[in-house]
Amino acid sequence: MKYALLSASALAISAASAHAAGLDRSGQSIASIFATDNTASLSFGYVMPSLTGEDIGGPGDYDDSVGENYSVIGLSYTNAVNSAFNYSVILDQPYGVDIDYGADPTASNLGGTAADLDSNAVTFVGRYRFNENFSVFAGIKAQRVKADVTLNGQAYTRGFVPSAISAQTFQQPSLENPAPVAFGSDQTPEQIQAALANPNTLQSQIAAATQDGIATGGGYNFDMDQNTQPGYLVGAAYEIPDIALRISGTYQFEIEHTADYDESVGGTEVNSGEIDYITPASFNLEFQTGIAPGTLLLASYRWTQFSEVDIVPEQLGRDLVNLEDGHRYTLGLGRAFSEELSGSATIIYEPKGDDLVSPLGPTNGLWGLSVGGRYTNGNMNISGGLNYSWVGDADAEVGGNAVASFEDNHAVGIGLRAEVTF
Repeated sequence: MKYALLSASALAISAASAHAAGLDRSGQSIASIFATDNTASLSFGYVMPSLTGEDIGGPGDYDDSVGENYSVIGLSYTNAVNSAFNYSVILDQPYGVDIDYGADPTASNLGGTAADLDSNAVTFVGRYRFNENFSVFAGIKAQRVKADVTLNGQAYTRGFVPSAISAQTFQQPSLENPAPVAFGSDQTPEQIQAALANPNTLQSQIAAATQDGIATGGGYNFDMDQNTQPGYLVGAAYEIPDIALRISGTYQFEIEHTADYDESVGGTEVNSGEIDYITPASFNLEFQTGIAPGTLLLASYRWTQFSEVDIVPEQLGRDLVNLEDGHRYTLGLGRAFSEELSGSATIIYEPKGDDLVSPLGPTNGLWGLSVGGRYTNGNMNISGGLNYSWVGDADAEVGGNAVASFEDNHAVGIGLRAEVTF
């Protein structure tokens, strides 16, 4: 009984953890499949990132956090068909992004850049137990994803200027040379760049005005409609109930999506169509064991294959995601203080990756500490947790060049979980 209390109290704080690896939000755990038969749970997490920084080689500061607060909700229901087979229905929000650079786009490298990605999934998992030690499980899910991305600021709008101007032809003199200078679709890229580099040419003044016009018009926007597709998972577990030992591995397959989308530059639509992309494959390894009366050791590892996720709109011609694989390690202890009260503490670690990161995720690695507790009264229990994460310093890049630096940042999360056994 005390081991069960400990395991559940550790689950409570998962909703409070600040997931920094790629787009991860829920962690996609299927631990509810091991819950007592006829059990329902509701969890809620609220994360408050503080991601501030400043331009590199530019005038902008990001004193207000570019990472917005967000919430995560989870539901589950577990029951048994017979002594060998049970199932769990899980609702979660596996991936998400809430980024907004609120600075002036005409006076900063990334001002006006923003991303809003939302996802929801409903998963059915069935488990077959060969005996009290070995079991296998598999599941099917429906996953829905929607995204809206805006790229703005000097680092981005400079890149849109040549293509915006080259569609036009100007036969007007420069300010210093009265002879007409052709500039437009009949010019080579080298000629266009040379004209833009000379601040005394009419072309460079047109370019500056065009850049400001793109910035004040909202920059580049990618709006992708929601799309729902099926996905699958498989896994296995080994248990020794007498000492609360359990090790389980779960592999979730990548999910292929096709969605309608629109692109606009400076407030003008430039393209619409369909885009193919995937949400990543992942693997969760979860472990627990009793190490002393009333004391439980917990550990987990999560790998997410973000490197295979590419979203390349036709007109933009570059990947909006540009992430490395995610790796997340946790190690914790739980302790039962009585039949009604238990607590847990967990350390969370995500290793650093490349020095340059996407502006839509300006973090690099993470150390976190979570503490949680659970109170049980009859067939109902309430648990809660608090997480504090030290987020790794990162340089945001555009076109392979560092344009903004983020240092000394953190995130705070709170989580609540209610569980009822009928």
